[in-house]
Amino acid sequence: MIAETIPSQTCSTRDAANLLGISVRTAQLWVEEGRLQAWKTPGGHRRILVESVDRLLLEQRCAGIHTPVPFGMLLVMDDDNERQALQGQLGKLLPECLVTSTDCPYDGLLRVGEMAPDVFFVDWRVGGLDAARMAHALLGRTRKQPMLVVVSVASDSARDEARIQLPEAVVLVDAPVNGEGLAATVRPFLGSSGRRRPSWTTSRLEAVL
Repeated sequence: MIAETIPSQTCSTRDAANLLGISVRTAQLWVEEGRLQAWKTPGGHRRILVESVDRLLLEQRCAGIHTPVPFGMLLVMDDDNERQALQGQLGKLLPECLVTSTDCPYDGLLRVGEMAPDVFFVDWRVGGLDAARMAHALLGRTRKQPMLVVVSVASDSARDEARIQLPEAVVLVDAPVNGEGLAATVRPFLGSSGRRRPSWTTSRLEAVL
């Protein structure tokens, strides 16, 4: 296993399994066999190198194996426990959506550029990030596919402040976030065009081919 790598260039075992169209257990076995390169965080969580996932996707494509590409959803939240719990819940409620997360707002912005997620979720007061400025920038960019921006607010005063500063298209939800409620909010957006979009991984594969 690789001892050090860049967090934004890694994904979870479940994320890798979803992308490859395999079970989580198979992904774990592929790590043990060396087919997928991975490392473990100090907390014992396995992180898989996206580059090794891309390589296997390319092999599948060359072999004529079709792997459906899920929608993407990125969560940016300060509280690790809440973030991980919400990510796990959404992963089960939205099987068609690849849910990733980070507690670092700057890493989150980098991931937006790398992944072009369909849904971007962020706390209104996540550390050091101007959520209003970020939302205007994301929604003001020309994209082949639309992005849904969801912002969580912890109080009525925060909601009033956010609504004044944020674009009208931004959806506000109350914190702590209810996973079922958020999934119900996101699901119509994901199904509105009846598509499975090309992902950042697919784009990189097409660039290779």
